[in-house]
Amino acid sequence: MNLVQFNIWLDTVFTIIYVCVWLFLAWHFSMSIIKGRFRKSFIEGHWPEHDSRPPGLPKFIHAQHMFMMILLGISGMYIRFPYFSGGRIAMRYIHYFAMIVVTINLVWRVWYAFYSKARDYKEFAIGKKDVASLGGILKYYGYLSNEKPHVAKYNVAQKAVYDIFLLMMVLMAFTGFALVTKQFIFGYSPRDLLVGWWLGALVGSTDLAGWYARMLHYVLNWVFIIMTTMHVYLSATIDIPCTLDFFGLKELPVNPDAYGHGPGHDDHGDSDHNTPPTFPAPVQHY
Repeated sequence: MNLVQFNIWLDTVFTIIYVCVWLFLAWHFSMSIIKGRFRKSFIEGHWPEHDSRPPGLPKFIHAQHMFMMILLGISGMYIRFPYFSGGRIAMRYIHYFAMIVVTINLVWRVWYAFYSKARDYKEFAIGKKDVASLGGILKYYGYLSNEKPHVAKYNVAQKAVYDIFLLMMVLMAFTGFALVTKQFIFGYSPRDLLVGWWLGALVGSTDLAGWYARMLHYVLNWVFIIMTTMHVYLSATIDIPCTLDFFGLKELPVNPDAYGHGPGHDDHGDSDHNTPPTFPAPVQHY
């Protein structure tokens, strides 16, 4: 299989997968109506309760990150499939600009998580209680149960997705910068410095190393599109009040005793005791 055939194969496979994702989401939404969850939330107004509001800085980073990711997706797909003429140069500059902003956001968010006064890295750590709650979470989202375990601010599925997002963002930034061929760093290009000297030696040339980086970048782009589509769907159906608060459109109502504890609770899914985990009422947001 040559490189052109491989590109076509990737286009076909991911297009089919994306269509299947939309079919699955359509089924999932119809089940929400059939099972009564749609009526309970959108008509009767019974949304999940929260014991605190999301901090301002993560919300700001998240909002601009989302808009930049949309720009990256649109411009990136145009570079792959130019659906109107004369826009390739402009789209490349838009793509580069959004890429730099997203990279800054990534570094900023990691710094916030580990080094700021409000560091929240523990909220994304998967512990024993999280693993124990996985079956209940899958049953809840699969409409096999109406009970959703709550053991921390984020459930185990959210934590896993956010952790995967972090890894993908690092790989996406690395492969993205590796596609820049302009030699502006002491006579070298980012491609030369990131993949040319080592991957080029392994595969035979810097150009071929750049092609491998491009393929990984393209695959990651599709995975981001699929995961982001599902993330937006859940944000728009499971917990609208939290979503509106995240974008500054409406303040999130807060109940300090929503989870049966006060705002000082700091359970991040770690279990240092021999007692089995217990799961309070299913009031956790998406």
